[in-house]
Amino acid sequence: MVERVVFFVSDQTGVTAETLGHSLITQFAGQNFRQTTLPFIDSEDKAHEAVRTIDAAAEENPLRPIVFSTMVQPDLRRIVKESAGLHLDI
Repeated sequence: MVERVVFFVSDQTGVTAETLGHSLITQFAGQNFRQTTLPFIDSEDKAHEAVRTIDAAAEENPLRPIVFSTMVQPDLRRIVKESAGLHLDI
């Protein structure tokens, strides 16, 4: 089975994104997930780096990465949404 990549992206610690994301992905018992937390995305440089990380995962895997985001700043959220991931803003 193909492993699905999941990112928890936050402008703080990422705990909220992880908690909500985990509660959703546990509904898919037959699917394997590789989980990565990208915390403290609080600048444009960090947001662009997050996009590069998500896009690299998208290139390496046949399934689009899932991105759970709890980012508050609209400009940074917009940057991260430019990535190739499937975005779920919480």
